[in-house]
Amino acid sequence: MMRLVKGPYLQWPTMHSVCIVWETSCAASSTVSFWETEPVHSGLNGWRRKVKPSMRMVGILETVKIHKVMLSGLKPDTTYHYRVSSESPRGEKVESEEAPLKTAVHRDEPYSFIVTSETGGYGDQAINRQLFAQIANHRPEFLLMVGDVVGRGTDYDDWDRWLFAPGRELFKHTPFYLCLGNHEERSPWFYEFVAYPEPKNYYAFEYGNAHFVALDSTAIIDYRGGEPELVSPIEPGLAQYDFLVDDLQRTQAAWKFVFFHYPPYVSGDYQVEEMRALCPVFEQYGVDIVFSSHTIVYERSHPMREGSLDLTAGVIYVVAGGAGAKPEWFHHKRAWHTAQALAVPHFVQIVIAGKSLELRAIDIEGHVFDILALRKAGARGGAQISSW
Repeated sequence: MMRLVKGPYLQWPTMHSVCIVWETSCAASSTVSFWETEPVHSGLNGWRRKVKPSMRMVGILETVKIHKVMLSGLKPDTTYHYRVSSESPRGEKVESEEAPLKTAVHRDEPYSFIVTSETGGYGDQAINRQLFAQIANHRPEFLLMVGDVVGRGTDYDDWDRWLFAPGRELFKHTPFYLCLGNHEERSPWFYEFVAYPEPKNYYAFEYGNAHFVALDSTAIIDYRGGEPELVSPIEPGLAQYDFLVDDLQRTQAAWKFVFFHYPPYVSGDYQVEEMRALCPVFEQYGVDIVFSSHTIVYERSHPMREGSLDLTAGVIYVVAGGAGAKPEWFHHKRAWHTAQALAVPHFVQIVIAGKSLELRAIDIEGHVFDILALRKAGARGGAQISSW
């Protein structure tokens, strides 16, 4: 009997579209039914009611196992509900339950997102389930997942074991953006399961008043014999370098974030100093925060520029190795660039309201253990900083 293997889950939300992805156990057609919903504040009717005239269906007759259906013509900052269904050539049918989705907010509206990683790098299913459940409590608009979400990317079953099964309920209504870590092994499965623009391993998007760039640090640096080794120089002419520069100089977003797997700065094992070749680009184009993981700890840097402390125009580097904890990977003392650090399973929540940003590091019990507040003083950075 045909069954749903993965999903449905959401990818690439904009103000007017979102992609619905799911996998079936055999090749079948793809159909998404969706409609606007409105709140109901009374008893047995639940919290939502279908707006019947808004009902629409999008279908693809081609039979596939991994289904990707783009919903378009949607309203910004609007809640819809959807259901996916598939039918095989033999007439077998499968259908999901209804699930909600929300389109991206208008440019100046507040929103939040969450950063985590290492669901497969650390590899503890109980932690992963607790992590995703706690993230759901905070109701972010989307997730950034900074690599190592599987144990072995070339192992098909690992994608369900460490990512899609523990995250199933969350991913129904919360899109995720993933960048490659070394555990993904640059596997073809990554390219099959995500719905990002080509070449998929690096990309950029805007949400609200922020701009995001995902890079594939595993295509730049390889581990051979346990030590990082440059695949190619990080300089003009490297495809990702040129993409990063061109992309950052074009955006007019108030906030700028970059995320990739290997950390340029962490006061622990697996710091990858070669990635610092990109720091001048971040500094030149006013990147606010760079997220990475690889070291399975939490660490936030002081604002830095040209390798030194700069409280007015510096870039902040956050290691969010969230789905696990390796305290033994920390060095016995913090480095000069370390502002806060703790090795506990965690995630990082970012809340943006106009020119104000609040970062909170939260453990999987729901306790906040680090807070950073930034406020833009001008059009290109110069943020005022407070933390506690």
